[in-house]
Amino acid sequence: MEGFFKTIKGRFGLERFAQHSKTGVMRWWCLSGLAYLLCHLADQDVPPRPPGTWPDWGALARTVRFSFIPEVRRRALQLELAELDAFQDALSAPAP
Repeated sequence: MEGFFKTIKGRFGLERFAQHSKTGVMRWWCLSGLAYLLCHLADQDVPPRPPGTWPDWGALARTVRFSFIPEVRRRALQLELAELDAFQDALSAPAP
């Protein structure tokens, strides 16, 4: 339990927690708990660490993000590239 609270404080934003409504608090707890659970499950698939060492939660979060939603991430990157291309085209267009 102590490891859970240390992790959500350091890696999942508890130190920046500023929710003021009951709904906001519950939403944050659910999302943080789900993120922690997914990272913990991803940690079960990596080679064992030496005893007494903590997992790299940032690396685990990246693994979860890229393994569970690669198509969503790919589409977001494609949209961002299209916006950059449009911006670059607008800059290089001749002035009227």
